[in-house]
Amino acid sequence: MRKFGIASLIASALTAGVLGFATPAQADLGHHLWVNDITSPSVYVPHVDTTPHA
Repeated sequence: MRKFGIASLIASALTAGVLGFATPAQADLGHHLWVNDITSPSVYVPHVDTTPHA
């Protein structure tokens, strides 16, 4: 049981080290400019004539 605990400790330390050195993914500057330049979405809803027709 002691060997399992030591192996688990070493494995978790190596995993933490790998994840700690991983750099987060970042979008390039062009993406940030595009996000800031897009206009807010607009919706067009047509008005329907609901008066009764004879």
